[in-house]
Amino acid sequence: MKLDYVHTYDADPERVVALLRNEDFLTDVAQHAGALEHSVAVNPDNTILNMALPVPANLAKFVGSSIKINQTFHFEAPRPDGVINGTVTVDVVGMPVDVNAQAEMLPKDGTTEGRYTGDLLVKIPLVGKKVEAQVEPFIRDAFAGLERRAADWLSR
Repeated sequence: MKLDYVHTYDADPERVVALLRNEDFLTDVAQHAGALEHSVAVNPDNTILNMALPVPANLAKFVGSSIKINQTFHFEAPRPDGVINGTVTVDVVGMPVDVNAQAEMLPKDGTTEGRYTGDLLVKIPLVGKKVEAQVEPFIRDAFAGLERRAADWLSR
């Protein structure tokens, strides 16, 4: 299943990427997502947010009452035009689910348009497409939560 999310951040791309590499910010994201537990690792090449999240009732029969996800952000140095490219991957621990997205932070009149495009793939024979359709809103909500928390942090 194709993913295509666009976020607007009220800051330039470098400030947005710095926020996505901020441990306190990612802890806040996890708490607002309702994480049962979480950890954050800020490394030279990437940032990793690990969370155990409660599962919506419509997915519980497939995955249980909670899932562990590892979300990895990687961003390159800014290009001369101010655009910052990167990747976001989501690994659902113990599940045949892959989320891989290209991230592009585009400067737009003092703000940043964050575009995330990629694929959600559930590797379960016969029912994979059905499960993808049920998982996609969960992934979309996770990306939207990131945008909401960033809006709060960037307004400070």
